[in-house]
Amino acid sequence: MPRHKTSVLYMRKKIRLAMNRIWEYPLTVVEAPMGYGKTTAVKEYLTDKKTNVFWQTLDTDSASGFWNGFCCLFRTTDPDFTESLTELGVPLNSIFMETALELFENVDFPDRSVIVLDDYHLLSSTIIDHFIELLVKNIPPKLHIIIISRARFGENTTEMALKGYCQVIAKSDFEFTQDEIVEYYKLCGIILKPNEAAELYVYTEGWISALYLSMLSFLREGRVEQQASLQELIEKVVYMQCTTEVQEFLLTLCVFDSFTLMQAKAMWRKGNIGAIISYLMAKNAFIKFDDFNKTYRIHNIFTSYLREILNRQGEEKRRNVFRLAASWHVSIGDYLNAMDFYEAVGDFEELFATMELDNANSINSERKEKLKGYFKDCPKKIKRKHPIAGLNFARKMFSFNERELYTAQCKEVGEYIEEVLDEKKRNQLLGELELIKSFSKYNDIVGMAEHQQKAYELLAGPSRLFDSKSFWTFGSPSVLYMFYRKSGRLEHEVNVLLEFMPLYCQITSGHGAGAEYVMQAEWYYYQGDFENAGIIIHKALAAAKSHRQIAIILCVLFLQIRLALVNGTLHEALTTLQHMRVEIEEYRQYQVVHTVDICEGFVYSYLNQESKIPAWIALGNLQESRLHFPSHAFFNIAYGKVLLLGGHYRQLLDIAKQFFGIADVFPNLLGRVYTHVYVAAAQYQLKNLAEAQDSLKQALAIAAPDRLIMPFVENGEQIIELLKILEIEGQYPEFIKNIRKDYAQFADNLGVMRAEEQSRNRFATLSDREIEIAGFVAAGLSNMVIADKLHVETITIKKTLQNIFAKLGISSRTMLAKIMIERKSE
Repeated sequence: MPRHKTSVLYMRKKIRLAMNRIWEYPLTVVEAPMGYGKTTAVKEYLTDKKTNVFWQTLDTDSASGFWNGFCCLFRTTDPDFTESLTELGVPLNSIFMETALELFENVDFPDRSVIVLDDYHLLSSTIIDHFIELLVKNIPPKLHIIIISRARFGENTTEMALKGYCQVIAKSDFEFTQDEIVEYYKLCGIILKPNEAAELYVYTEGWISALYLSMLSFLREGRVEQQASLQELIEKVVYMQCTTEVQEFLLTLCVFDSFTLMQAKAMWRKGNIGAIISYLMAKNAFIKFDDFNKTYRIHNIFTSYLREILNRQGEEKRRNVFRLAASWHVSIGDYLNAMDFYEAVGDFEELFATMELDNANSINSERKEKLKGYFKDCPKKIKRKHPIAGLNFARKMFSFNERELYTAQCKEVGEYIEEVLDEKKRNQLLGELELIKSFSKYNDIVGMAEHQQKAYELLAGPSRLFDSKSFWTFGSPSVLYMFYRKSGRLEHEVNVLLEFMPLYCQITSGHGAGAEYVMQAEWYYYQGDFENAGIIIHKALAAAKSHRQIAIILCVLFLQIRLALVNGTLHEALTTLQHMRVEIEEYRQYQVVHTVDICEGFVYSYLNQESKIPAWIALGNLQESRLHFPSHAFFNIAYGKVLLLGGHYRQLLDIAKQFFGIADVFPNLLGRVYTHVYVAAAQYQLKNLAEAQDSLKQALAIAAPDRLIMPFVENGEQIIELLKILEIEGQYPEFIKNIRKDYAQFADNLGVMRAEEQSRNRFATLSDREIEIAGFVAAGLSNMVIADKLHVETITIKKTLQNIFAKLGISSRTMLAKIMIERKSE
């Protein structure tokens, strides 16, 4: 009698041939319902081929959860790349997607490297779908992607297949024919009669999971059992064949999609874990060891069955298992999954304790509604016991722009803190609350300072809740813009910030260090005192660098760019602009790449280089950035200038009301001044002299008390004639005289810089090799591909591109490609 080998793996010829074509495509989509052997087929093939595999099994529908796991795949191959990709965050728009793709270009992947995304159907994110499509179209030549899913990947799979980017291995490819069923069973030691093979084919429809379970049943019953459902077969031939102890083990671990040996030990505390796993691996084909991830995985079909059984065991049993799972996640610092498990069983006590351990740092906007649900459903008696969780909730609601909830939570948690008997602990909590309440006074420096002074007096050292890595400027490249809120009070506001910022830095571990000097230097700049602005800004840079405050560093560099433009030193301005992107790479703070784009928009709008302005700014697509609302009025300053440059006067007038509305929220007076100037210029061009004069008077009325001449100087080209008329009429004569004086020099320098930019042969300074590389970039080739073509290292291509950018006065591949295309068409 033949020996039965039910664990035999049968790789069908059709699947094997399809797998061999993985290396011919950037992307392979393996698409079939649960239980068709997709994962096993891919895993066995890649193991046999000894490839370099980055395997991610998805267990969440969260884009941020996916991204965190995705970034970690490359930790051993390139730690710096992993850190940069993690800091970039989920690429929510084209700006961040382009940055992510550029990061991929610089990784030296080994030959035949494969990214496998298993159970991709669990993720529902058009953003990630789009990113993967872009990655597939720009993928390094040594890298391939395999997506294993129960549903169709994205919306464009068919189109991508037609264009040669991907192949699809579908359900029909996995279905066994009747002859293959006979061959499979024969390999397992079972000789089927023709009628038995026909019955199995009709019953299972070639589904491997049903064939396997039917095989086990066949061995027990000696016949094909056609009446049983899949669940009944699992129960009869798999679950009921296990001992009571093994069944208990399976019910305890089934809450995980996969588990490590350490995880199993944490969940199963009876000491015989090794014996149980050995038994399961030997007896059960529904549990396998994943050598790529070093985890054990229960097949989805079996997992679904076990979870249904667990739910029937009663609430107490379920709660105990979920609490064990939550404790495991807490022990490894996976606080989000821990909170999910505690929430599932209504254990708010432990949920809030976990949130306090994490300081809510893991909770991003994607989980905002879930966080709100925690506090809505939690009993007050538990919230009273966890004031730190309440403080974190208030902090998060402010960052998510949920102002009503933020205010209500500050009030509620304040009442709970007053009930704390321990005076030292109560003062610490009150100090944290005062720091959080200071946000409610944004952008009133005096009001914020009052709260922060109280926080300083109450806290015993730095805040334990505040994230000093957050961006102090909300993405604005100007500090003065943030806090200039009342005409005639700017000098006072500058002095208040100079006074209270050192105290604020003490209680926030250096958050925003150097901001006070930036505001002081900008104040000098806007008054036309360029010498003092240049001196003070160096103090700001030193303070910001000492605390690694990239947002403040960008403000420093932007002011240095503006000073360079005033002085007519174009090369210095463009070099500093490029240095901004270098700083972002050095600090790996890609979240502020949009801030650099705004600065770039400013520079090229003054140089009349409309084609070099980042597209999202030129089109007014604010949603393409991660700018927080407090910085939106500054974006409008940049966008308004672009509209003016392009001669879109009526469009500018139509949108000006929206500009004013946004600038008035906090308020941001600089946004209002620039908008009035732009409106005046647009009305003047449209021959509406009275309206133009009226708008310019309103700008002067705000800026003159603080002697801020630069908004007028920077736009003097469009408004100088209007200013002369107002001066003759006796309107702000001294102030306008100062504007005209500084504009005369600024206009001369601007003219020289524009002529320099327009007359020079952009490519005269490039070597033949640099022009060749620029051409490859325009063709869409990655650094890796270019390096292979030229037989050099990738780092050589990267350095060459930096030289090209510097010579051409640009700062991105997109802009280089655009210039090369224009050159070709000339």
